[in-house]
Amino acid sequence: MNSVVQPVVVGVDGSPPSQQALQWAAKAAMARDLPLAILYASQFAGTADAYEYVSLEAEEAGQQLLSKAEAEVKDRFPDLACSTEFAHENPASALVDASRQAALVIVGNRGHGGFHDLLLGSTSLHTAMHAHCPVAVIRPTSTEEQGAAGRIVVGVDASVPSQAALRLAFAEASLTGRPVTAVHAFTSALTAYPPALMPQVSDLKADRDRARDLLARELLPWQAEHPDIEVDTVIVQGDASWALVQYSQGAHLVVVGSRGLGGFAGLIFGSVGHALIHHAGCPVLIARDTDDSQ
Repeated sequence: MNSVVQPVVVGVDGSPPSQQALQWAAKAAMARDLPLAILYASQFAGTADAYEYVSLEAEEAGQQLLSKAEAEVKDRFPDLACSTEFAHENPASALVDASRQAALVIVGNRGHGGFHDLLLGSTSLHTAMHAHCPVAVIRPTSTEEQGAAGRIVVGVDASVPSQAALRLAFAEASLTGRPVTAVHAFTSALTAYPPALMPQVSDLKADRDRARDLLARELLPWQAEHPDIEVDTVIVQGDASWALVQYSQGAHLVVVGSRGLGGFAGLIFGSVGHALIHHAGCPVLIARDTDDSQ
């Protein structure tokens, strides 16, 4: 049987957030005993046309950036297998293409050059929606610590992507020795009503009990598989994006599925994904379900 080792891929562009992503990626590769692939992409390099001087400058700058990044990694992590790649295409396509053969794709939360506006425009959404493996967005860790400081926070609902997030969160906990905080947001029948129009039809305690039972049920197989990992559970009534952003403050990592149900519906395509990418107080790891990556 032919076994191909999938690397950890990191997108770089020389910006400070890119440098943080590079260091995070090197540590992730070391922890997983996987090689690191450093990727730079520019669609303005490698072509000879009327703007040949532009493409030659871009090519030279990109190669220098890759050489510097590789040297920094080898200096700090001499035992880590490391390679570089210059992709002559737009960054979104390069990252998605690389994800086909990657164990993990990592990007900084902002950039310039080939990865300009990585999290503010179409590149980040395209990568998160279409990558064929998990994607980590390396946001800085907030100093405004909440109840999950230093922990791995995972958003949970009853969806298949949520199970993928749990799988990844417990795997990260096993690698790092860190505890897990599982967060489930629920809405009651009263949530959407202003006080003056609130109907007397909801039993908030029953809603909360159902949410607690759901969270316990979703966690059960992972706790059974990883009995040594400390797990806290959090039940929040209301908006899932607010809950995850709050509990991510000062956390080691927040892990979410690429789609979800209930409180985590539209994770990548709606407000929750945008909220985490822009406001999470720690790195964001987006799990990818096997079927969803096709």
